[in-house]
Amino acid sequence: MSAELNNVKKDDRYNKNEYQLLGILLQYPDKIDEVADLLEVKHFLDPQAQIIFDLLLKQYQQDNQISRTKLLIDLQNQNYVDQAEEIIERLTSGFNTIDELDPTIDLIKKDYQRSLLQRASNKLQELTQANNLTIDDYQARAQEIIFQATNESSDLEKHIYNMEEVLMESFSNYMDRKHKKADVGLRSGFISLDNLIGGFKRGHLNVIAASTSMGKTAFAINIAKNVLKRKAKVAMISLEMDAAEVVDRMVIQESQVNAWKYTQGETNDEEDQRISKALDNLHELPLMISDERGLNTAQIRARLRKFKAQMDGLDLAIVDYLQMIQLPEEHAQNTSRAVGQIVLQLRNLASELNIPVILISQISRSFTSRTDKRPVLSDLRDSGNIEEVADGVIFLYRHAHTSAKAREEAEAEGTESDTNIIIAKQRTGQTGSITLFFEEEFIRFVDPENLSLEGTIPHG
Repeated sequence: MSAELNNVKKDDRYNKNEYQLLGILLQYPDKIDEVADLLEVKHFLDPQAQIIFDLLLKQYQQDNQISRTKLLIDLQNQNYVDQAEEIIERLTSGFNTIDELDPTIDLIKKDYQRSLLQRASNKLQELTQANNLTIDDYQARAQEIIFQATNESSDLEKHIYNMEEVLMESFSNYMDRKHKKADVGLRSGFISLDNLIGGFKRGHLNVIAASTSMGKTAFAINIAKNVLKRKAKVAMISLEMDAAEVVDRMVIQESQVNAWKYTQGETNDEEDQRISKALDNLHELPLMISDERGLNTAQIRARLRKFKAQMDGLDLAIVDYLQMIQLPEEHAQNTSRAVGQIVLQLRNLASELNIPVILISQISRSFTSRTDKRPVLSDLRDSGNIEEVADGVIFLYRHAHTSAKAREEAEAEGTESDTNIIIAKQRTGQTGSITLFFEEEFIRFVDPENLSLEGTIPHG
């Protein structure tokens, strides 16, 4: 018996709908498959009904059938309920027609949904009594409570289709793509990359990973600026850099003014004019930034939902970076598992918001012991199941930054700015690699297919 059931408090409540369903199952045991596909143990509100349904499921899984006699023996032997014989008699004494099965399932679903909303209401009431929270904390926790209640209710509906239904939807989507009516992916603005991955897909989580100083944050900001200039709505959760630093990077990229001179205020008149023009180009772009440190996934979810509402839509979210997200307390002692939970929650968030989410991550230093130091999936720091959960994994690799000797060799060959963009995983596209140039002076990447990238970003 599961821990969840062991912890259920016994009470005297008799739930007519739940016991009627259990009676139908004992009378028509061949219907257990149908019911098991629509209901779980947690959907029963009566503790004894939970126990009985769980035992029936276990019987079916072990013996491919259910038995009234075995149910009685299990209830008596394990001492799960009081008056086991009386309960069995109650379940089997009446007569239920098979026509009552579907309506009874629907009633149990409705009761469960009401209970979720009632629990959410109670939690919201408790939240109002807390005095040590900030306004953002109140909003994040309230949204999380409501999300859990409504999202869990929606999970009751199974996404099951027959071949004809799926083929019709698949063909319709194909025709929309063929006639340019469908969103085939958010273009990054790097033509070589877009040709390989086909853009970032809605509902997908994409991890951009690299070791320190490879330019992963600069790359993500570069992508954000590129898509913003096509009026795509972008939200950025910056857990390391201040919002002003993020925008400074965009201004430097846009104005092509030396980053050191810009940050030190050492620009000349001509450079000041370029900066002024860059500010004009950027100031109306639909970008929202959160730069609070130490957020957890619930707070990140709340921020992104809020941004989506404020901007009346959202096309891309960037989270910088994974290792700065607060770990769940229940998994704090197991970093790998905690990181896996965070990545899974962010992937679910991408699906919930129906947008691509880019998650920046560091990689471990295990690559330093290899002759070939190009990163691979196993290098993801505390990887857990990142490579399994993420829809796409993109590594950045700059050979010139792996050692002093490598830099000398790259400088001699004129390849010190070469950056390999390695698509190590892509659920709906190709894997492979491309090369971009990193202009350190402007903290930006340039696609060699078109060195004037800003003027040639594909539209549509």
